[in-house]
Parts: sequence; structure tokens; C-alpha cells
Amino acid sequence: MSEILTQEKQKIRERMRNVRQALSPSEVREGSRMVTRSFLDNEDLNTADLICTYVGVGKEIQTSSLIERLLESDRRVVVPDWEGWKQGSGLRVVRIRSLDDLVSENRIVPQPRVSEERLVRAEDVEVFLVPGLAFDISGNRLGMGGGYFDRLLTLSSPFANLIGLAYDFQVVDRLPAGNHDVPVHHVISPRAGVIQGDLHKRRICADDIG
Repeated sequence: MSEILTQEKQKIRERMRNVRQALSPSEVREGSRMVTRSFLDNEDLNTADLICTYVGVGKEIQTSSLIERLLESDRRVVVPDWEGWKQGSGLRVVRIRSLDDLVSENRIVPQPRVSEERLVRAEDVEVFLVPGLAFDISGNRLGMGGGYFDRLLTLSSPFANLIGLAYDFQVVDRLPAGNHDVPVHHVISPRAGVIQGDLHKRRICADDIG
């Protein structure tokens, strides 16, 4: 990645972090509620049986209510094992059957309780719900900078639907994007609802992402 591209991304990240951090608790709750409703009400997106979702932390779009609704409707829900990846266990997604299957104590991000029978192949997931600091109307995504979700999404099936969850201010006209950035197919924001990106998903090797 070129130094200019890296610097441009970092400037956007800093700006988006600052705006997001200034959100009030009520703005976070209402934004999360509207995004959850848009996803659940959209029959084109909400028909999958196996869904991978992040667990919202801080002032991200929160997903706890969405996870509960999906589980109540007998969907299979899996959560990324971010902590396991940091410890060298590879990219894994783990099935949860309730929010009690998530461990929050002493964690930056709530983590799924991992056991062999709970592991699910990422390529079997039908829908990925992913966070981001910013998205553009074409589907480009700007994450926190660690590359975790870009790596994970390269393992997905070509038929999987990649969906970003965001506040309205996080959706912009254009984002800088490199060859290793994986775009999403749709972005859901509180007031705009479902935005369909026009980029074809890039098929790249997770090992190539720096």
C-alpha cells in the first residue's frame, strides 16, 4: 500500500472516530435500532440460514438485539474468533446459541466460547455483517486498520452477501481503496436504509493482505 493511500486512510479514520465518539447513548441506541429493523425487514437480505455477525462494542452499531432476533427465528449465528486469530489459531467463526455464549470479561471485544463442535467453515456462511469506520456508496469499506475482516471475508463463498452496518455519517461518496481491501455488497444505515454497492467482490488470497 502506498504511503499516500495509507495517510489518506488514517485521516479519514481519525475523523470518523472523533464523530462516532461524540455520539450520545440515545443516538447509538436509535441508530442501532433502525439498522436492525432495516435488515430484518428486508426479505432479500434476511433469508439466510447461516449468518456471521460482529459483536458491537463502544459506539459501533450495536448487534446484540439483532443477534437475539436471529436466534429467536432459528437462524444459525456465528461470531468471528478475533482473539483466537490474535493468538495464532487462524481465521475462525464460532456458532453461538445465545448471548451467554459470548465472553466479555477482560476482553476488548466479546469473544465466542470456542469448542470443536461450535466451529463453522467461513465459506459456508451466507451473510456476513461487518463493522467499519466508513463505507462509500460503491461498497468500499474502511476498517480499523488491522486487516482482520478483510482477511476473513476473503474466505467467504462467492455467493455470500457481505453487508456493512453503519451510521449515516459513515457513508461517503468515495473512499480510498487498495487492492487488498474487500468491498461489501450492501451498506445499511439508519436513515438511508439499504444501499447497494456497485463493486464486484474482489477474490484475493488472505495470505497476501499486509
